[in-house]
Amino acid sequence: MFTSEKELVNSLKANYASICDWKTKTSNTSVLEEVDLGFGVADLVIAKLQKQAAQTTEKLTYFDTVIYRIIETNRTVTLNQLKEITKADTVALNRSLNKLIKDSYINKTDSLIKFRKSYKGISTNTIAIEAKLKNWKRALNQAFRYKWFAEKSIVVLDSHYINPALKNIQEFKQLNVGLAEINKDGKLILHFNPQKSNPVDMKMWILLNESLKKNLLCK
Repeated sequence: MFTSEKELVNSLKANYASICDWKTKTSNTSVLEEVDLGFGVADLVIAKLQKQAAQTTEKLTYFDTVIYRIIETNRTVTLNQLKEITKADTVALNRSLNKLIKDSYINKTDSLIKFRKSYKGISTNTIAIEAKLKNWKRALNQAFRYKWFAEKSIVVLDSHYINPALKNIQEFKQLNVGLAEINKDGKLILHFNPQKSNPVDMKMWILLNESLKKNLLCK
């Protein structure tokens, strides 16, 4: 039995390999802690990264991703159209546009803005984890929200308190959220492995990848 969720998370950080769909020892794998993208704070996000990660000049913000997605969807827009859609001022819009131009996502001629290339993330697999000692219902609700930015979401509980969750594993299956347990010795058992699916909100997926890029640069 763990004495705190922090202790559980620390054990999980050292023993997460068995819930990954890839060989973590031979693949480029990154682990982020306390990931907050506006849908709750995921205790861990484990990501398999491409061998060669593309670098950006400056980390994109949520507003930047909104602008990018508008341009990507419409292919060609004007500055006035962006103002009408976002209700943002010219200074804020130009700040975002300049970032996107530097990374070659768009072209801008006077007030005409054209889509140039798609955003390429550095992750090929992402797993968001909600760790709890025993409150499986709360953990399930929180983990479900991580599907907005991750391709898989898994609840990990203390083995001492796993039985109530196992009795209700159908709820995890219905929401396509994984369920695992871990004990103090680090033994990790995956009871339900969810299907990989596209994140609900691609803007959030982009923000996650921007966080992964920043983490790589810090290393």
